[in-house]
Amino acid sequence: MLDILQKKFMLSKEGSKNMLKGIIYCALLNIAFMMPMGVVFNFIRESLNIYMYHTQTNYTAILYVVMAIITFLAIYFANNLQYDSVYTTTYTETANKRISLSNHIRKLPLSFFDKRDLADLTATIMGDMEAIEHAYSHAVPEFYGTIISVTLIAVSIATMNLKMAICLILPFPISIFMIHLAKNKKMQSEKAHYGEKLKVTEFVQETLENILPIKAYQRKEKTMSEFKKLLDSEEKEHLRAEIYNPLLLAPLKTLMRIGVPLAILVGFGEYTNGNLELASYICLIIACVVIYAPMDGCLSFIIEFMYIDTPAKRMDEIFNMKLMSGNDKQIDNFDITLENVSFGYNDTEVIKNVSFTAKQGQTTALVGASGSGKSTLAKLMLRFWDINSGTIKLGGSDIRQIEPENLLKHYSMVFQDVVLFNNTIMENIRIGRKNATDEEVIQVAKIAMVDEFVQELPQKYDTKIGENGVLLSGGERQRISIARAILKDAPIIFLDESTSSVDADNETKLQEALSNLVKNKTVIVIAHRLRTVENADKIIVLRDGKLIEEGTSKQLIDKKGEFYKLWKLQKNN
Repeated sequence: MLDILQKKFMLSKEGSKNMLKGIIYCALLNIAFMMPMGVVFNFIRESLNIYMYHTQTNYTAILYVVMAIITFLAIYFANNLQYDSVYTTTYTETANKRISLSNHIRKLPLSFFDKRDLADLTATIMGDMEAIEHAYSHAVPEFYGTIISVTLIAVSIATMNLKMAICLILPFPISIFMIHLAKNKKMQSEKAHYGEKLKVTEFVQETLENILPIKAYQRKEKTMSEFKKLLDSEEKEHLRAEIYNPLLLAPLKTLMRIGVPLAILVGFGEYTNGNLELASYICLIIACVVIYAPMDGCLSFIIEFMYIDTPAKRMDEIFNMKLMSGNDKQIDNFDITLENVSFGYNDTEVIKNVSFTAKQGQTTALVGASGSGKSTLAKLMLRFWDINSGTIKLGGSDIRQIEPENLLKHYSMVFQDVVLFNNTIMENIRIGRKNATDEEVIQVAKIAMVDEFVQELPQKYDTKIGENGVLLSGGERQRISIARAILKDAPIIFLDESTSSVDADNETKLQEALSNLVKNKTVIVIAHRLRTVENADKIIVLRDGKLIEEGTSKQLIDKKGEFYKLWKLQKNN
């Protein structure tokens, strides 16, 4: 049973145990809610004995007190146990599931993120998990608990009269079977609605991210028109999906109620034939009305199972994606060697049979026209993707055999697209080394000239900089990125035009700071302005993903090949 729950609902081992407890306690709670029927049955029986059969003179008052206390305690404890096992542990399970999903996503190759945008992933982590969380805390335990409790109650009714029990229970499995027949149509409509809802989410995010160009190019009305069309489409699919609920549930609940008059008629026949006592008959009539409350909920829960099918499959798809794996290898040498490396997106090859070595203690620059493969090649060396063929080695070890996080601890990166967090400047720099002291952070901030603009801020290093550093200029954001890299002090440095957003006066100072940062380290520079790599130990010239030339700046200029053309073009401009 535990294995079935774990596999079907993607639960942890502990989560499946808690879910099983929840199912049992839900069943016990349903049974506890039926216990007042015992008090009613005893009252009816004694009333008949006193006023009709005259076999008894008084009610057994003490018995009712005891039965009431037992009923109250049973409902109270069953409710508490059910709440703790269903709700408290479910929220813990889904919180852990969110963390597990985030950790899994973190270890996926970047090719995954090329196929799924941010809105899609956010919808999975938050929206999908919220839907599954509701199913975990309501539908799953209540559904299976109802199945168990109704079965036990039916057995107890059958001990009183089998025919009435069959009349009461028979419509229930028939209703479940009919819902199963409509399952595919319902799930198709839910999937279509989910797709439209995702389009709306993606459009909202895209609009917010591009609000400046939308206003600048007067596309507000056009954007709102497109948004309205998406909302209309989503609304239609939502209505189409929801219409199945009343169309299914209303007739099926009516069908189940047929069991009530049927059971009453059969029971009356049994009573007139002397096969059923009057007290039992009256009690069973009352039970007919009460027993259908959990059954009604059970049908609604089946609909909810269909609703969460799409989110569950999307999440399962992510969990089944292959992670980038490897071993925690000890790296002593930080030469990066590429041997016949090829790589492509889908069927398009963008890196073609590239081989070179970036030596420790030297600066290796990647240059070439836009789209030549510079950034892609750097990301392959960082193992953001795994290559299609060839080998990339770090210190003689194939990086595909090194655990990604263990590999990245040897790298510092300063890219043009700086990623900052809505936190203080101090904490954004401390990302470079989480256990760094405030004094160490301030020291590297001075080297990277962050301290210059920080001193002008009212809260200095405790100033919050907004989402992705929106309150800072491009140059200030890039200097924080450089400070991070200096603080991390990794043996391998990747620089992507790290001074491109800095003015001319500060560029020289930053170059001096960077020169101190890169001493005795393996440095990979992605160069767009060729004057920034004039002193590089080796320049790799790329064109259409192929290595065309390599050498020093002087050697390549003298050669008058591809590098010379780029150099001359930039010089003239």
